[in-house]
Amino acid sequence: MKASFSKILASFLLTQIALFSSEVVEESVISDEELFGEEFADIGPVVQDPLESLNRVIFQINNFLYINVLDPFATGYSLIVPDRVEKSASHFFRNLKYPVRLFGNLLQGEFAGAWVETGRFVINSTVGLAGLFTPADKVEGFQPISAEDIGRALASWGVGEGPYFVVPLLGPSNLRDIIGLMGARVVHPLNEPFSVWHEWEERFASGAAEFTVNSPSFINGYIVLKEMAIDPYSSIRNAYTDGRRATTRKSAR
Repeated sequence: MKASFSKILASFLLTQIALFSSEVVEESVISDEELFGEEFADIGPVVQDPLESLNRVIFQINNFLYINVLDPFATGYSLIVPDRVEKSASHFFRNLKYPVRLFGNLLQGEFAGAWVETGRFVINSTVGLAGLFTPADKVEGFQPISAEDIGRALASWGVGEGPYFVVPLLGPSNLRDIIGLMGARVVHPLNEPFSVWHEWEERFASGAAEFTVNSPSFINGYIVLKEMAIDPYSSIRNAYTDGRRATTRKSAR
């Protein structure tokens, strides 16, 4: 029975995704650029999007999964887990990403930032009980700073954004940030080749836990931005691009 139910559910989801994909290909989408015409150049960033047709299909598939799977899942998690526990879990996984932030600073020659991140990691990992709490926030000289990553480091070297992509499940990105994400996976302590977990089951469980913890903030932000947009695809693409450009010290276009 369980096997049959799983097959039926999988078939249903695949059918719905296929329907959404075909609708995107067939319908005439009015983008912000088309709606506002030449004036759009003054209110939105110029983004390289040569794969827009494909990106829109992936965007709609992601949207279907976000709304019908992730949103109910995240809502259930937030209802079951107390706010204080939810916040501590978020602190824990952010603390684990210290190597990513460290390398992001070092690759840019930001040694002061690397020092602050290292101090915060040591304080939060010890006094803060493995990062569940953030006592470093109250220590002079070790308050939170802007989180660096490898994508931002590449931008500081003059590496251009490259074309815009919508990544299945992960959402908006560009070629430079995808490369940065791959680099981040290399130095993340829960991923290969330096993973503290030796069995794939442990890595899977850890990844699932981190996904669960981050799901409420992600889906809430996504829904708010989507509901405010005339064309959600264009708005999210431009918001992502604006946000990344605003946080890079040298934005190469």
